[in-house]
Amino acid sequence: MCFIYGGDMSETNNNSKRTVFFISESTGITAETLGMSLLSQFPQIEFTYIQRPFIDSVDKVKSLVAEINEMAQSESFRPLVFATMPEENINHLLQQAKCHYYEVFESFLDKIGNDLKAEPVFESGLSHGLVNEKVYDSRIDALNFTLKHDDAMVLKTIGDADVIIIGLSRSGKTPTSLYLALKFGIKAANYPITEDDFQRNKLPTVLLDNHEKLFATKIKAKRLHQIREKRMPNSSYAALSTCKEEIKKVQDLYTQYNLIPMDVTSQSIEELAAQIVRKLHKTGTLKKKLHSWENK
Repeated sequence: MCFIYGGDMSETNNNSKRTVFFISESTGITAETLGMSLLSQFPQIEFTYIQRPFIDSVDKVKSLVAEINEMAQSESFRPLVFATMPEENINHLLQQAKCHYYEVFESFLDKIGNDLKAEPVFESGLSHGLVNEKVYDSRIDALNFTLKHDDAMVLKTIGDADVIIIGLSRSGKTPTSLYLALKFGIKAANYPITEDDFQRNKLPTVLLDNHEKLFATKIKAKRLHQIREKRMPNSSYAALSTCKEEIKKVQDLYTQYNLIPMDVTSQSIEELAAQIVRKLHKTGTLKKKLHSWENK
């Protein structure tokens, strides 16, 4: 990887907060995905992320370099920059910025080319094409299924789901379901546990019939209160006392059905999805799905 270092070691030792830029001539998804994966190994540092996609001209890169330099000056340490910049002239200009620069392609392409006995083309945007039509179609099918089965809108066919995420309202079920569909082609339904379920003191039969597909969520009361306040300020629905009461009731239901919930209080969507995918790997569900794609 192309590492351009510019500060002394004291720069990193005295800061628990750092700014990170993700830069690309296209969407920036590749730089962001790899950069965030690497930075997750430094949980002691709080990162502020800035996305700058479509940096595809000299004028744009000069403006960006000025922004990075200003950030370095104001914060007294150099930002980290993860970039996918195949074009040499733009890449060279970014290397001159006051930052720690990590060019993703430069890290690997030469070695991979040597191993493959082939020359990389160093062209922009190739990673964003339709690489595997079967996988793409399966992901679209999964997304349509997930949207149809969001918030228990359709219970009749919920048993066709690969995963059913259950939990209190506003506990991250919908975004996690959508991420599973888009990223992995997993048909993910979700069901919000409400006062009706508490009054019956049981979950719907269709969920119990698919017990092995259930993934329960839990969340701390203060965090749930904060999320609900943004949606419905000063409502009984968002009140801290309501959140505490619902959390106790839902835990009783989980205990009744021997469900061990995932704590979503401080986990990202990606982390929650990773937990679910790991379990699917263990049960063989994901392997069967991949096999079905290959044989379509």
